[in-house]
Amino acid sequence: MPIDVDEVQRRKAIAQATLAVAARDGASAVTIRAVAKELGGSTAMVTNYVPTRTALITNAVRAAESRWRTDLEARLGDLVGADRLRATVEWHLSTEPEDLLLRTLWVEMLSSAHNDSAEVDRQEPRETRQEFLEASTAAGIPDAGLAADVLSLLTRGYYVSTMEEPAYWTPERAARVARAVVDALIDD
Repeated sequence: MPIDVDEVQRRKAIAQATLAVAARDGASAVTIRAVAKELGGSTAMVTNYVPTRTALITNAVRAAESRWRTDLEARLGDLVGADRLRATVEWHLSTEPEDLLLRTLWVEMLSSAHNDSAEVDRQEPRETRQEFLEASTAAGIPDAGLAADVLSLLTRGYYVSTMEEPAYWTPERAARVARAVVDALIDD
């Protein structure tokens, strides 16, 4: 008799196990076998839902993205115009304890793009750029598309910078940069 498994719940469990392995042993230790061991099952328990290492990492990153979207919306609340744009950029330039771990996994995912490009998450960067575009338009920036591109590059560069020099990129420093960039875009 086949076992009835909730696919959404299993993917969430796999994402949590992936994060646990990465937190304990580092992102390079994330393998299908290590995640299966963390779950207390066989590799088939994982590969039935995420067939490759890149898919495994992408699954963990995507699980975090849904939490990020909820957090961002809560942070923005009823803000409008330039205030909403500033808050959006500042939120993207913040670092919570789990963020550094997820950024490390994100880099692992991207480094696999040449081998397994179909599994690389391309949805989140597009959604983020769209958020910046909408917020830039609402803030009255004449070239909202360019502003969205600048802000996308800024935030992606920040993600890498926080991995290179986490002590340097404090929340205060990142917020200062966010305000300066947004103010420059608004003033042009």
